[in-house]
Amino acid sequence: MEKEHDRWPRPGLRDVTGGLIGGAVALAYAFSYAALLFPWQYPGLLSLALGLALVNAAVGALWLALRSQLPFAVAGPDGNTTSILAGMTAAVAGSVSTAVQGPNLLALVMATTVLCGVLFLVLGTARLGSAVRFIPYPVIGGFLASTGWLIATGGLRVVTDFPVPGVWMLWLSTRVRDPLVMTTIALGLLYVVILRRWRHPAVMPGVLVGTAAVLILALKLLAIPVENARADGWLFDAGVAATWSPPWAQDWSALQWQPLLVQWVDMLAVVAVAVITLLLSSSGLEVMARRDISFDRELREHGWLNLAIAACGGYLSIVSVGRSAVLLESGVTSRLAGVISGLVCLAAIWLSPWLLGWLPRPVLAGFLLYIGMLLLHEWVIVARSRLTRSDWLLVIVILGTTAMVGFTVAVLAGILASCLNFALSYSRLGVVQHDLDGTGIRSSVQRPARHRDMLSRHGAAIRVIVLRGVIFFGTASTVLDRVRGFLQAPAGPIERDLVLDFSHVDSADSSAALTFTKIAQLAAANQVRLVVCGLGRGTEAAFAQAGPGVVIRASLDLALDEAEEGLLLSQGLDPQVSEESLAGWLSRELGGEQHWTALEPYLERRQLRSGETLMTQGDPSDDGLYLIEHGRLAVRLPHQGRGQRLASLMGGTLVGEMALYDRAPRSANVVAERKSVVWGLSRAGMERLHATAPETAIQVHAFIMRTMAERLRLANSAIAALQRGA
Repeated sequence: MEKEHDRWPRPGLRDVTGGLIGGAVALAYAFSYAALLFPWQYPGLLSLALGLALVNAAVGALWLALRSQLPFAVAGPDGNTTSILAGMTAAVAGSVSTAVQGPNLLALVMATTVLCGVLFLVLGTARLGSAVRFIPYPVIGGFLASTGWLIATGGLRVVTDFPVPGVWMLWLSTRVRDPLVMTTIALGLLYVVILRRWRHPAVMPGVLVGTAAVLILALKLLAIPVENARADGWLFDAGVAATWSPPWAQDWSALQWQPLLVQWVDMLAVVAVAVITLLLSSSGLEVMARRDISFDRELREHGWLNLAIAACGGYLSIVSVGRSAVLLESGVTSRLAGVISGLVCLAAIWLSPWLLGWLPRPVLAGFLLYIGMLLLHEWVIVARSRLTRSDWLLVIVILGTTAMVGFTVAVLAGILASCLNFALSYSRLGVVQHDLDGTGIRSSVQRPARHRDMLSRHGAAIRVIVLRGVIFFGTASTVLDRVRGFLQAPAGPIERDLVLDFSHVDSADSSAALTFTKIAQLAAANQVRLVVCGLGRGTEAAFAQAGPGVVIRASLDLALDEAEEGLLLSQGLDPQVSEESLAGWLSRELGGEQHWTALEPYLERRQLRSGETLMTQGDPSDDGLYLIEHGRLAVRLPHQGRGQRLASLMGGTLVGEMALYDRAPRSANVVAERKSVVWGLSRAGMERLHATAPETAIQVHAFIMRTMAERLRLANSAIAALQRGA
């Protein structure tokens, strides 16, 4: 299928034609934002604003044409930031005398431009471009909807005295019948219909020139003299020329710092909106170009660009999706188109008296109204279908605050609302990842049968809470509510342990520490042993004031091991040793003393010193399994620390049983944790047992299968408990 730009001239001519059209579109935006930048009540400032905007457009187009990762990228005046700057300049212009308005307004916009440039450089150099993505999406939407409102109302201010926030509805009821206002609104709606219907790059400048010609012709037909049209606000004053205002050529002696410093909050708002706009625009261009770009590099380029623009006498310049799309859709193949677009804007500095003198005010005002309506439609109407109700209401709150109070308050309200929304959403998510007890999760210690039975019957006395994420006062209180019943239950003969695992917690603030102190006090008052494990730098402070009764362990496994030992001790069992002899244990497991008598000749007794290795990963497994008479063995993988064990095996258990059924090498190291005695049954010994006592051999296999099944059942139980979550 033939693409639209395939009908354009050859590649070289496409660059020239696309650059000229792009320059015309850039001029339309520059003239419109120049009319918006400074208050309309002071027409003498228009030439100053026009110079700032044209320098912005010219340098922005030239810089990105030569430096951007995308050859079709075009920078220039941005509506989002210009609308905020317009409110700032209006406040400063009204607080200083007319004679010194120029230098003070220049200082304000240039200082803001330099501030943005420096921040762009810092973010880009530190590779923090992606950090902006952590700003909540509805807050971004609220800011952009608010700038749409500011641009739309700024368009009306080009032709009339649109009021300050809060009283605009009263103004609308009285001034909407004004011919200038009606014409501006009609043109804005006309631009919405035409420019959304036909997206050819040449349509926008053509429509603006066409509507300007129609208005001038209407004035002629109505026999309205040009002088009267200018006096009534239909045309700009004749001979308005763009004033180039490089900072080194200004007289700064009349600078008044107080009105400028008052604007520091709005300056920060401009910086925030500028960063958001830049990264959103870069993301849009990345999708349009179907290629990856580095946001950090774009930030650095915009940093140097805006420092250069401030030095040349311009103001904040940001890459524009719309103006860049004009070049892309024109089929440009090189950076020449962007250069030509910049040169067109540069030439307009000298041609501005002729261009602006015959450009009707309602045309620029209607174009600004069109831009504002597009943003409002995007973030108020379209966004409703892709945002949750609460997120969309946050956009409306920020927009409503801007319309009724002002953008600065809206910024603060948006930040506050997003923080509250995040806190509420996060608290609903919960910080308890798993809520378990000793029947669903065990330590890695393999204990004798009687110990295992006791833990199965009384495991509910061990409560395990696995926490996650970031813990603050609101979420910490949910932990207290969850364990309050366990802590306040009547004390009995069985020791109770509450284990709090912080290994998945990133941080806990000081307010959370108060809640955990209360948990520690409740535990102490009700004779519950509180064990905390997995603390890190971000969570250690949460238990600094919890008192001496809190037991801190390095890992959940160690905490569970101690809790199980405490439960066994409370029931009169020694958790360190098996109370059965080897003969009694195996006679019971094999179904009679005769089977023990038949098996004993094939067992080889071996004593291990503490720290001695019984098995090494990768060794042959011909020596078969080992029955542990007493002591304790640790199963570890190589290169793991001593605190990270796979299992710990006590007397009355066995290890290495898989060697009887396959010839695979040993899968882990087995080391004695203390003096131990083990009895080995080799594969050859098992084969001889089959020949001499087949009934006993069958009982040995049944015993091994029961042991493996029990371990598998415990593992499945733990997995199921973890999958259930909290």
